[in-house]
Amino acid sequence: MSRKSPARAIDQVRRIEGMCDFLECQPIKDAVEQSIPVTMPADAGSLGLDIPLWVGLGMVGLWAALDAFAERAGLQSKCSTCGMKCIVTAYTSKFKGTDGQSFAELEDLRHLYAHNYAGAADDEFFKRPRRRHVLKRGVCVQLSCGAIFDGWRLSLADGIPRPDLTRWSPHTVYQPRLSPPIALNLSHLRMYSRTVLSVLERFP
Repeated sequence: MSRKSPARAIDQVRRIEGMCDFLECQPIKDAVEQSIPVTMPADAGSLGLDIPLWVGLGMVGLWAALDAFAERAGLQSKCSTCGMKCIVTAYTSKFKGTDGQSFAELEDLRHLYAHNYAGAADDEFFKRPRRRHVLKRGVCVQLSCGAIFDGWRLSLADGIPRPDLTRWSPHTVYQPRLSPPIALNLSHLRMYSRTVLSVLERFP
């Protein structure tokens, strides 16, 4: 197989999207619902499967497939925004419509999950000299997938207020805390997966 063929990257993206298919298929949904006490939400999270975390790691996997193919196909070049060899500059020639926006978001989401615990932004994430494409400190932005980044964390675009538990404090470290309100879901991962597939399939 040619190193410039996107086939292996496409296969990896399809496997990541397959996670969505598995968790959303009716027999799995039925099994989950039958295994959860009636007093708890009828989703996989009640069984201990942290969907938002796995979706975030799926985003890292999408980025990894794109980065691996870009490296082998000689697509990498330095980005004027982030100063790195990122997926945005690597794939610019193949973008159509809003693909560039989605890839810029995916580049930032990759860093958010690969270098920050459970996808919670902190000072390290925003530290210079690296600049982010879309996610900026204290700036609220709606992502193309529909989620909101409020300047520190991701949340659903449903208008429901959520407590900010993502900011670490030495005074609360030994107190019980809820999981950070990170809210990427399977539909978000599926949207990015399909965008990535459509771009990769434009290569011969």
